[in-house]
Parts: sequence; C-alpha cells; structure tokens
Amino acid sequence: MKIDKPKLPKELYEIDVESLLDEDRYISRGIIRSWGINELPEGKITFDQIHFQDVSFDGVQFEQVEFIDCRFDRCDLSNVNMGDAILHRLEINQSKLVGMQCSQSRLGHILIQDSVANYASFSFSQFKNVRFQQTALSKSDFFESGFTKVELDSCDLDGVNFTETSLATIDLSSCTYEQVTVSVEKLAGCTVSTEQALGFAKSLGLVIKE
Repeated sequence: MKIDKPKLPKELYEIDVESLLDEDRYISRGIIRSWGINELPEGKITFDQIHFQDVSFDGVQFEQVEFIDCRFDRCDLSNVNMGDAILHRLEINQSKLVGMQCSQSRLGHILIQDSVANYASFSFSQFKNVRFQQTALSKSDFFESGFTKVELDSCDLDGVNFTETSLATIDLSSCTYEQVTVSVEKLAGCTVSTEQALGFAKSLGLVIKE
C-alpha cells in the first residue's frame, strides 16, 4: 500500500506558537520544538507543513483542527480531544497518543509507527491509506469506523473494539492480542493466523477438539 509522505519544505523556520496563536489560526511551513501547552484559544486551527519535535499537546481540547502535511517525532498527544478533525499526510513516530479522542474524524495517508496509542478513540472515523506499524493500540476503540486500505503491522491489539467495523481485507496475522471485540458479520475477508482463528472460534462459543 502506498502512503503519501508529508510535503514538507527542505528549510523550515522556527515557529513561536505562543505568539502566533493569539492572532493567527493558520500556522504553516515551520518547525515547532519542545513546546508544551494544555490550553488553546477558541476556534478552528490549521497546521500545514509543520514538523513537530518533542512537543506536548497533553490534554489539549481542540474545537476544530486540521493537521495537513505534518510530521510528529517524540510528541505527546495523550488525552487530546480532536473530534471531527481532518488529518492528511501525517507521519507520527515514537509518540504517545494514549487516551486521544479522535472520533468522527477523517484520516488519509497516515503512518503511525513505534508509538503508544492505548485507550485511543477513533469511533465513527473514516480511514483511507493508513498504516499502524509496531504500535500499541490496547483497549482502543474503532467502533463503526470505515477502513479503506488500512494496515495493522505488528501491533498490540488486546482489548480493541472493532464492533460494526468491516475487517474485510485487513490482515491481523502479525498482531498480538488475547481478545478483541468484533462483529461476526464484518469478519469475512479478514486475514488471521491459525492461533487467532482458534481464538475467534472460541469467542463464538465453538468447542474445539485438540
């Protein structure tokens, strides 16, 4: 699956976000380093062509946000509320998304790798060309989400909720979990390992003879 990389300029200028947010709701073409904030002014914010490094958004409540052509390295988006967000062409590396609320959002051409996204909520969201790679997603929620070209590669999916989400074309065979919640009628076409297949069978109440 091809995922378009963020379109970042070769040279990025340092951005002083504290001063910009008071007057500018469109922040573009820059790098933000070691920024920590837990409160933002009201209104829509767009981040376009931004490289975030060691930035903490822990607990930020976005009223409406767009992240376009952005890269996150070693960032903390734990407990961030960004419902109804537009996320397009993002790379998220070695970051924390624990408890992030990203429901009813649109996510396209996104790579999330070597990160921790336990207890994150993506319910009612639409995913297109999205890859989770070596990422912990334990207890995360994908209730009634739309998956188009989604990959889950070597992820921890224990306790994930896929209820009412079609897993057709999704390959879970490289992932680990003790239990996931799925809708049986949405499982057709999902690729699993032999051990995982036995787990699904047991969850359906089947008695398996050794």
